[in-house]
Amino acid sequence: MRSIAPLLLLFSTACGGQGAVTPQTFQPSDVRELGALPPGYRAGATLRASCSSVRARAFDDEALGNVDCSTLRLSRVLRARAGELSAHFIVAKRCHGRGGERAQLSCTAKLAYPGERVGLQPSAAVDSGPAPSADQVADLDEPRPQDAAQIRVSFAPAGSPRTGSLEPRAYDRVAETLLASVGRDVLGQLSARCDSCDPSRLRHALRVTAGRVGAGEVTQVRCFQDDGVARCVATALAPWSS
Repeated sequence: MRSIAPLLLLFSTACGGQGAVTPQTFQPSDVRELGALPPGYRAGATLRASCSSVRARAFDDEALGNVDCSTLRLSRVLRARAGELSAHFIVAKRCHGRGGERAQLSCTAKLAYPGERVGLQPSAAVDSGPAPSADQVADLDEPRPQDAAQIRVSFAPAGSPRTGSLEPRAYDRVAETLLASVGRDVLGQLSARCDSCDPSRLRHALRVTAGRVGAGEVTQVRCFQDDGVARCVATALAPWSS
């Protein structure tokens, strides 16, 4: 027994030293939206996301989520929050809008978790082939859409006659250039700030904001620390065509 005791002690120590299992999390593109619960799944908590649309030609220190207030963004927020909670699926998504000076948009959905009788969980990811899907690209550009309230953006129009007459466009249709393209009208100045963001997130916020005011290009981007707050500024240029 003496020779076995040290081995038992070593085994007990090794087992006791194992840490808690870290819950698996998923990117927004890994989470699917379903109309109803899959067989063997149970409904979890209700997720909520909302925004208040900014319609003014000029705005100052607005939350990025309000400037880019859309069902598409709120859906990504819901999927991102579900991924944080280890859910592959959300179900029964509902979105409602309310008019006014600042239109309100809100979306809800329920988490879906596998029951005890569900074996291997079906994969929520969609095989997009050798190239990443649009949702996967969005994960790279904005991995945490649920943090958009922390990013504050501003737009100061430059007085161009085209300001306010351009249709909003997706951020991936807004180019970022080192030098301004010749012949494009200056729409105004953009700014994005955040207490704890890296420059890549702020540069993305500039493109999102530029797209919402109809710009086709952001140029002369500069990022710096302003009293301990990360900030990026840029000039927004009109597209060649709307």
